[in-house]
This record gives sequence, C-alpha cells and structure tokens, in this order.
Amino acid sequence: MTSKRNLILFILLTVLMAVLVQPSRTPASANTDHKVYLPLILRIYPLEQAIIVNHLTTDIHQIPDEWIVAAKQFVVHYAHTSHGSQILSGLEWLEDRDPKYKVDIEASGTVTVPADTSALRIYDGNNYSGNTYITPDMYWETLAGMNKTRSVVDTGSFDFSTWTWCGQMSSYSEDQIQTYIDNLDLLESEYPDMRFIYYTGHTDGSTPSSGSELWRNNNLVRDYVTANDKVLFDFADIESYDPDGNFYANASDGCAWCSTWCANHPGDFNCQNLPSCAHTHGLQCTLKGQAFWYLMARLAGWDGTPANP
Repeated sequence: MTSKRNLILFILLTVLMAVLVQPSRTPASANTDHKVYLPLILRIYPLEQAIIVNHLTTDIHQIPDEWIVAAKQFVVHYAHTSHGSQILSGLEWLEDRDPKYKVDIEASGTVTVPADTSALRIYDGNNYSGNTYITPDMYWETLAGMNKTRSVVDTGSFDFSTWTWCGQMSSYSEDQIQTYIDNLDLLESEYPDMRFIYYTGHTDGSTPSSGSELWRNNNLVRDYVTANDKVLFDFADIESYDPDGNFYANASDGCAWCSTWCANHPGDFNCQNLPSCAHTHGLQCTLKGQAFWYLMARLAGWDGTPANP
C-alpha cells in the first residue's frame, strides 16, 4: 500500500504543478517568452529507516515498471576506482538486455550532466580535469578532495553522490573508516537536499571469524548506516552469496563461485551475454547493476514490495 500511495502522490504533484506553473504572459511585441519552471517532482523525501541493497536485492524483475520510470528522474554523481566500474558495466548490460533500463553515463574529468532525460543519468568523475579514476583522497579523505566533491554538488544538478571503494577496506584503520563515515555525514549535513550513498569494500578471501580488517571495517559502515537511517550499497554482501542464497564465507573479488554457478545455470537471465567486468566474473556486474536499479527505485519511493512475489 505504501508504494501505491507514493506513486499516487507523485502523479498528483506532477499534475498540480503542471496546472499551477504557467509561462508568464508578455506583450506580443516584446518578442520574449519568459517561463517559470519548477522541478517535475519533489526530489528527495525523508527516510524513516536505512535503505540497504545487498544479495537479496539483485533481481531486477522484482521492481515494478512504474518505479523504474520514477527512478529515471534522478541524476547521480558516481565517483569510483576500477572496482566501482562493475556497477556501470552491469547497468549497460541491463540496457542491452531491455531498453526500459536505459542509462546515460557520461565519464568526464569536468562536471557533466548527461542529456538524455528518458534515462537514469550518471556523471562518472569528480571534477578533476583529465581524470575519472577517483581515489579516496580525491573524494572524501582530504580537504582538497572534499572540495572537489562540493564543486560537483554545488552545481545543483545531482540528486545523489557516491564513491566506491577499491581495496582500501582491507587495510584501513578504524580511525580511517570513522573519517569516511564522518566526512560523508558532514557532506550530507551541508547538502540536506541530497543523499550520499555509503559502500562496503569488496571481498578479499578473509572470513567473518578471521578478525580481518575487511570484515571489521565493512561492519562498522553497516552498523552506522543502520543506526542512522543512511543509504548503503553492500558491495561485499553481493559478492558473498550466489543467486540461490548460498553463502561463501571466504569469497574474494575474483568470485571463484561465479563460473560454476553460471555453468550450472546456463539459461539464467544473470548469465546471458555476460559483460566484461573489471577484476571479476561478469556475473558480478550483472548482479550489481540490478542492485543499483533496486536502490534507485527505493530512493524514488518504492517500498520494496516485489512486482512478481
């Protein structure tokens, strides 16, 4: 019921603004056409609890079509190193499979707003001329990086901003992870009309019981997001479970289980025409691309009730 109410509210607000917001009238001799524009929808609604995507949210067919359409309202600022490109590869793979999952991804060293308003739009970079490979110091870890992120957000063109980990989660101290948490929270406090999406780091072969830095650090981020109603893309969790729900405690980013799973499920949607996928098997890109659409639909107001339960 909540998703239907949100959709009805979206439609009513759209109609109301279309009726109330009219071009201003000027004399015919003025040869001008001043118009007043308001956003088509309310960009961000308050979160009542954390939104987390993980291995349970990698089935694109669970998302009702109307929430795919609603998610295309968004323009996303997406900074990343090579591992983060897995999600973008998965999004492009989905568009190739079905054009209703259309994306417009623009990689640029300077701020670029993709032009295709019929697609989910993503700017890939962080306003570093000639460079779209964004390390921690270039987004959140230093004042200079924070200011580059602010320079993107200050354009007012983006609904969400995010940065994805490379292998740093496997070596960073608790203090460094706390700095990551604190600085993203600071950015969100400075830009209350936006959300900054948290990530876990990729798996590295260590197990939950090993006392590894990766598991400790990922759990620090998970706990903070849950306690403070933030937004999390749980990269490591997706890598730790196959689509049947089997858990691999010592999963690594190369995804040793992926080839076997696809060989045993040759007709599965997730294993068809697999894309090239940085550092890992193509299955990981297909799953993470679907999880990103799931996240966008949730942020658009979908309550997560499956289209095909």
